[in-house]
Amino acid sequence: MTEKGKFQLFYFIRFFGDAFFYPFMSIYLMSKGLSEGQLGIVLAITPITTILANPLWNFLIKDMRTSRMVLKFMTLIEGVLIITLTQVSGFELYLLVITLIAFMCSPFIPIQDGFAATFANRQKIEYSSIRIYASIAYVIASALAGLLVGLVGYTALFIVSGSFFIATMFIVLWLKPVGEDPTKVDAPKRDIKKLLKNREFIKYLVFYVLVIGSVRIGDSFFGVYITESRGMGMVAYGILYSAFVLVEVWTMRFLMVKGLIVSEQKLMVFSTVLFALRFLCYGLNLPLSVIIIATLFRGLSWGIIIYAHIKFVMKIVSVENITTAIMILTLFFSIFTGVGNFIFGSVIEDHGYGWLFLGMMGMLVLGLGIFLAFTPKTVPEPLEIARVDE
Repeated sequence: MTEKGKFQLFYFIRFFGDAFFYPFMSIYLMSKGLSEGQLGIVLAITPITTILANPLWNFLIKDMRTSRMVLKFMTLIEGVLIITLTQVSGFELYLLVITLIAFMCSPFIPIQDGFAATFANRQKIEYSSIRIYASIAYVIASALAGLLVGLVGYTALFIVSGSFFIATMFIVLWLKPVGEDPTKVDAPKRDIKKLLKNREFIKYLVFYVLVIGSVRIGDSFFGVYITESRGMGMVAYGILYSAFVLVEVWTMRFLMVKGLIVSEQKLMVFSTVLFALRFLCYGLNLPLSVIIIATLFRGLSWGIIIYAHIKFVMKIVSVENITTAIMILTLFFSIFTGVGNFIFGSVIEDHGYGWLFLGMMGMLVLGLGIFLAFTPKTVPEPLEIARVDE
């Protein structure tokens, strides 16, 4: 198998396990008797703990060799903790396990994306041709998970999820260190001072935190909203989740084949508008058929963001700072989502879901306005960057 194929398998296996757990975690905790306020606290723990853990991980992750070493054990720990969650009960123990997952494993995604993006950059291949396999895994696994919940329950579902996370460790062991190339050139060291002086990165940081943070807060409560408040069954929820990820896959594939039809800046604007319209539909409590259609547009928005985000970062920071840039984005994103999840858990309990989604729509409009006023400038891609068919 080619090294690119190994990365694609890595993303597929990891996110197959992810789709069996994270879309259903909030619903599972509510089924165990937690209130919306308690759920808000649990959902706030992950980003708040990430805030505390991120500086430590950012200190440890100095180059691609370190990234690979950390990825080896981080996914193993996450798998074990997901299985552990099924064996405990009570708000305090749920909180403890989720805190441990957040502290030990929340940096996994930015480290993974930075590792894969650096590999793609050096091999002159399209990063999205690797990342799309995560979305393909979600299409299959989320629909399957919705069916399995009714047949075998959450415990078996989460044990299978944990097993896929543990299996991911062996895929990481199979990957070659990114620093090993035919010329034997060592991986360049990060330069945080240079990154923090990069005005274009700071502009993008503000936009990313406001927009993607708002989307994440709304999505944190979406599963409970659509099943508890709007009465959708678990099988239908799993199919809906699969459907919008399928739209995400189609969107990414279209952009990968057609190339960059418009600039990343315009793609970001279009996605933000779609995100805002979706939350408007939720906030106005429109008929369930309209909610379903709006949710499918989530796949279009996310497909664009996934395609454009890493490409955008790679055009405004130097290659040695890609992982660090993603981790800094994650740090500030975590602060925003942690505070938002904590506040809106109580807001939902007292005033309902409408306030959540309309509030997040307002933040999206604010983020869009800032992006239009202070649009980050990018450096054009080299002409030799390969397309997906290469």
